Amino acid sequence: MELDLASLQSVRSFDETFLKSEFRLNILINNAGLVNGGKTKDGVGMIFGVNHLGHFLLPVQLLDRLKECGPSRVVTVASIAHEFGKVDFNCLSTHKDLAVGESDWALFQKYSHSKLCNMLFTHELAKRLEGTNVTCYSLHPDQCFNTL
Repeated sequence: MELDLASLQSVRSFDETFLKSEFRLNILINNAGLVNGGKTKDGVGMIFGVNHLGHFLLPVQLLDRLKECGPSRVVTVASIAHEFGKVDFNCLSTHKDLAVGESDWALFQKYSHSKLCNMLFTHELAKRLEGTNVTCYSLHPDQCFNTL
């Protein structure tokens, strides 16, 4: 199935198609990550849009199926770079900039912010799903071999 995390409409379409055609969902792995300038089709910064917003919408729309099929897991591949991230509660407006021509460091900072958002989202999702048969995890890719 086609999925473009740089388009929230594509995520919605994917979820709709998946729910119509697949009756089981036991694991969802959010594993996209990029450090590109530019904008998504929705007009937000590419880094924030792909790395976080797509990974936010995808599991939210699949939660009922994950619960029905439990035990289920949502695994988000974040990054140790989250330690450099900061939460800017105006991020929907601050991440709309193009980031074109910015330094590698500026792009890395945006990547770090997006990965911190992944971690915080996973933590909150896990809290909200307590008592269901769905567990949530986030990890740094180099650490996954030690934890899985």
